[in-house]
Amino acid sequence: MNTCERWHTFELVLDGPTSGNPFVDVHFSAVFSSQDSSIQVNGFYDGSGKYKVRFMPEQIGTWTVKTISNVAKLNDFHTSFTCTPALGHNHGPVRVAKDATHFEYADGTPYLPFGTTAYAWVFQSDATQKQTLDSLKNSHFNKIRMTVFPKYYSYNTTEPAQYPFAGHPTHTTGVFDEQSWQVDPQKTGFDFSTFNPSYFQHLEQRIKDLDALGIEADLILFHPYDSWGFARMGKAMDQHCIQYIVARLASFKNVWWSLANEFDLMDQLGQKPLAAWNEIGERVHKEDPSNHLLSIHNFYDPPVHKGTTSNWFDYTKPWITHLSIQSDNVFFAPHWLKKYNKPVIFDECRYEGNLEFGWGDNSAHGMIDNVYRIVLRGGYATHGETYIDKPNTKRPIWWAHGGILRGKSPKRISYLQKLLANNGFTYIIPLALQGPHWELAVGASPDHSHILAYLGENQPEFELFDFLPQNSSYTAQLIDVWNMTMSDLNVTVDNKHFFHIPRKPYQAILLTKTN
Repeated sequence: MNTCERWHTFELVLDGPTSGNPFVDVHFSAVFSSQDSSIQVNGFYDGSGKYKVRFMPEQIGTWTVKTISNVAKLNDFHTSFTCTPALGHNHGPVRVAKDATHFEYADGTPYLPFGTTAYAWVFQSDATQKQTLDSLKNSHFNKIRMTVFPKYYSYNTTEPAQYPFAGHPTHTTGVFDEQSWQVDPQKTGFDFSTFNPSYFQHLEQRIKDLDALGIEADLILFHPYDSWGFARMGKAMDQHCIQYIVARLASFKNVWWSLANEFDLMDQLGQKPLAAWNEIGERVHKEDPSNHLLSIHNFYDPPVHKGTTSNWFDYTKPWITHLSIQSDNVFFAPHWLKKYNKPVIFDECRYEGNLEFGWGDNSAHGMIDNVYRIVLRGGYATHGETYIDKPNTKRPIWWAHGGILRGKSPKRISYLQKLLANNGFTYIIPLALQGPHWELAVGASPDHSHILAYLGENQPEFELFDFLPQNSSYTAQLIDVWNMTMSDLNVTVDNKHFFHIPRKPYQAILLTKTN
């Protein structure tokens, strides 16, 4: 009998018709049944007469498979397989934990997302893609935000090697300007009903490559940075595209869904109305038999949005699993956690780099400061990097192309990640949210045996942690966040007595409970 490891991909391949348009004319699915459950899963056409259906089994034991199709050759085919226990580092997909505000793998192993962004890395040269994977292997990032469709924007004007649909673009200028995104959907040169299987096969391989590194693939389905018409396909083709993409990719355990990057900007550009997103989100959720994490991401222009969340999507929707936000309002993480009772990921909180744009010229210190303040207030922060060597450079920039990480923040983010892991911070309970400690970012481990307080640029010489529990005392270690060093403070800390700290920016204090 066939076997499939728990949370891996079972794939059934059948031969079928090639005439007409198989992507539209042929309906193909399968019912997967175990002792306790049964679920119907959509299949897809993979070109060359091959029809596939994929499934990620969660229940160990025997599964039977029965196909359903409007084509006799594909209909009523029966097979079975045995789902075997997960092995090694296979912890399953990431899910929202029972307490609703943090994450864990399906087997209960804690997961704290320390992600990065390289939107269009899978559309770059083979050499750049290999560099990206090597960079990720040597970093400690465990999630990457990436687009399903190619990107056209400043520093992103090279055409991809292949396109997701049959056809070719009607115009390619190699220059980005304000008209680049104003595409006539009737004159794109593409047949949106006919997919290019090779394009998606390549995307799948890169998702598998990430999984081998233990990295989650946060897939952005739609985005406004489009000069090919992929953002203007219309409702019917959007739904057609969603069904195909989810059928192909939902069986990969490391997939997350992001409906869009800057969904509200797409409305401003006339690409997709705001009203479209609820139906798109419900369709993705309905089509996904594996119930992957699902969210949507907002536009952020500080002069307009600094003091408001009115442009955000309604994150109370039951099919949205977590917040994926663009904001540098790091003080509000606990408020949003309480309001939505869902994990909060700052997927863009400015980029370390030297671009001419305000979102892309933060210092490494600024990047690290945002990460510490977000994480210790109970949220999660995504890294980003935008270094160029000259104006209009063709050298890969990590934020868009991947390649080489050139910044100084990644290894310091890794230091924080290891610091938390080594001290029992399987998730963070934010502390010191009221009173005069607004300048601090303080988080406790779930059992409160460890507390990490970040001082940032602030340089108090005498500190009083009156937010600590009564009748509890702690040893203290001083952390130099930038130099990634730790030294004993040789004091006992409680909630009643001042203690001395050497004055220096970018320090943190790790407290370990002694009673």
